[in-house]
Amino acid sequence: MTERDPKRFQAVGEIDEALRRIPSDRYPLAFSDAEYAERLQRCREAMAAAGIDLLFVTWPEGMCYLHGYEVSWLRANSAKRWFPYTATAVHVDFDRLMLLGGEDAVPSAAKDRRAIPGSGLFSTTGREVTPQSSAAAVAEELAREGWLKQGTRVGLEFWSYVPCRAVSEVTEQAFRAQGAQVLDGSDILRTIRQLKSPAEIAALEHAARIGDIGMRAVARAFKPGMTHAEVYAESSYAMLRAGGEVPGIAQDVQPGRPRTTHLLPSRRRIEAGEPFAVDIAGVYHRYHANVDRTFVWGDPEPELVRMNEAAKGALEVLARHARAGTPVADVSRALREYYEAVDLWPYHGYCGGYELGIALPPDWCGEFLWSVADEHSRAVFRANLVTNYENTFRNENPAYRYPLLAFSRDTVVYEATGARCLSNIPLGLIVLG
Repeated sequence: MTERDPKRFQAVGEIDEALRRIPSDRYPLAFSDAEYAERLQRCREAMAAAGIDLLFVTWPEGMCYLHGYEVSWLRANSAKRWFPYTATAVHVDFDRLMLLGGEDAVPSAAKDRRAIPGSGLFSTTGREVTPQSSAAAVAEELAREGWLKQGTRVGLEFWSYVPCRAVSEVTEQAFRAQGAQVLDGSDILRTIRQLKSPAEIAALEHAARIGDIGMRAVARAFKPGMTHAEVYAESSYAMLRAGGEVPGIAQDVQPGRPRTTHLLPSRRRIEAGEPFAVDIAGVYHRYHANVDRTFVWGDPEPELVRMNEAAKGALEVLARHARAGTPVADVSRALREYYEAVDLWPYHGYCGGYELGIALPPDWCGEFLWSVADEHSRAVFRANLVTNYENTFRNENPAYRYPLLAFSRDTVVYEATGARCLSNIPLGLIVLG
């Protein structure tokens, strides 16, 4: 290891073999039947409160949340003949859900799985399958079940990127043809997913352990001249070997130049003396734990060290102030005052957080957002909400050869006693070489 403070990673543990690999004859679901039943009950309660009789779930994260269904190919932007048509139907009056279409071999806790024309790749009848024919088949299936009839209030997820507009519009038309009213039901699952169960928090804790292993791998492997893609490969390989999963975003190196923090891993080199941040997510049972630290090879600029030491204290402020039940505005104000006191605020970018949990590519950001710059938020931190927290500071004084970065992120659980960070890697600049 070339890290100058080897104690920084001493709390990073290894993952037991039983959690790293699954025997070839098994493909267990992530959670128990009782966990999935509780999620379905919460969904139905939220539907009743919103005046929705039938929720037609097409959001991939929503289906994974409700019954564990996950695939790598969603046909979100594929050939038009291979249009996306997999959905989960939930009725407010029935204590079960219906998985419509999808790949039969993929595990799911849904006991009621029904084939829908168009959900497979090829027609087995010799007849052309179109979005219109699939939508009509779905509407007729739900009508026969008694779930769709005149006056049924159907919630479609207008904010889901799957299916595309060409498919979602004909689905809405097919439901209306059965006499249904169509509403936007996007907020049902986006809301109930925010507060995590004990099983979900355990998954996030494990994901954080995997993320720490990925960060440690970068410290052990990095040498000047490595590319962003090589750094990404080191962290990804370490996390996958630890039993991690593919993250929702192919995120990794955040450079001083260009200013963006969302570059895809590339062939761009990282030089000695060039500060760079590594932003990854450990993933377990599809739950993402975000961790980010700033690195530099060689003797760092004193101002770079100062900025990172100052930024480190923000997590202590967050831990003290962000108890469950505390207004977000109060926490934002305390953090802003801290940043001003340590002379960091002039360099700030986005400082705040967004909800973490189940995610599938191409994103891992949840619905709940907050920013230190917004001191007028009416939101409240609730017990068992989980977000990341981002320190993002960039000093681009031309007197320095490279922009000075103080980027750090951690995954935070909001509890009655305060905000608990999940990474075991202390904050602060990681100096290599």
